[in-house]
Amino acid sequence: MYSTLLIVILLGAYLFYNSSRKVKFGPRPTWLKKLCAQTLFVRILSILLLLFPFGIVLYLQGGEAGFFAFFAYFMCMLSLAVLLNPYRYLKGYHVLGLYLFSLCLEFLIT
Repeated sequence: MYSTLLIVILLGAYLFYNSSRKVKFGPRPTWLKKLCAQTLFVRILSILLLLFPFGIVLYLQGGEAGFFAFFAYFMCMLSLAVLLNPYRYLKGYHVLGLYLFSLCLEFLIT
């Protein structure tokens, strides 16, 4: 459950980061360029993607702890978005592998 929530937060943070006009982007995939050309749509989509896990984390962990935990998750995923885009230390398949590994661990623990 938390693995999927973190991936959704990463997607929202990554889209929000890519919709910025201040950042000088290097080569990006064409689908991302076309999607981020519609800045308002991408920002609304990213906010909706972020509100969904926010509500679930608030429900699962309570009000105060959920609020703090979501913003800790969000800051972590924003730093991961920076590793994905300008630095390119990680690729998409690295993140997918980490997601599958953490999902398997999550199922083994519960």
